[in-house]
Amino acid sequence: MNLFRALPAASLVFAAACSTAPRPEPLTIAAAASLAPIFDELAEIYEDETGEAVIFSYSSTGNLAQQIRNGAPFDIFASADENRVDELIAEGLLDEGTRLAFARGVLVLVGAPELGLSLESVEDLADPIIRDVAIANPRHAPYGMAAAQTLLRAGVEVAVLPKLVYGESVRHAGLLVQTGNTDAGLIALSIAKSMDLPSLELPEELYDPIQHVAAIHSDTSQSEQAARFLEFLSSPEAQAVFERSGLVAGEG
Repeated sequence: MNLFRALPAASLVFAAACSTAPRPEPLTIAAAASLAPIFDELAEIYEDETGEAVIFSYSSTGNLAQQIRNGAPFDIFASADENRVDELIAEGLLDEGTRLAFARGVLVLVGAPELGLSLESVEDLADPIIRDVAIANPRHAPYGMAAAQTLLRAGVEVAVLPKLVYGESVRHAGLLVQTGNTDAGLIALSIAKSMDLPSLELPEELYDPIQHVAAIHSDTSQSEQAARFLEFLSSPEAQAVFERSGLVAGEG
């Protein structure tokens, strides 16, 4: 009888132990700075649907790639440059089988709100009235490289080069324009939207495609959770957020 009386109590202890089981460690994602406003929104949706926490580290794609080479323990790399991902795959740091091209970026021309300038083409940047132009550093930021290509192909590189102010990331470049520290900028549409900066989309032939690609780290201890997040990026719900936020979805 004593054994039978003890059973309910034991069951309660077991149930309590199950209910307090530790949640999985948060998924850590190294993501291009241009994705910050988008991924912050997606993280809330993903966590609500799965109960799995996500932590982002935002910076320029080149800086994040170097951090991964230096041993940074990210589970996923979400890049604005497919070449950086492919390089890390070749080096054995990312899993080739998980490579996902999930969207494409759009480069836009923006002007400082307080100046009230009407910029109708990239050629307007050569006008002496424009004193300085913000772009992300082309050495490690894909949108900065796209901006440099645009100036070259539009034939205004010589006139605009002395005006350039380099941001550490495309998000930083956007802040330089938003705060009036530069007169104009060439930045990501996603950043312009998040900062409420009126923008002019530039012809696609002026720059190489800015393909956003993600892949899972080869040494992650959370491969299943990471795979679920990449699957989520391909979902109609996430793709709709990309489109609304300034990316061209469904490029993979």
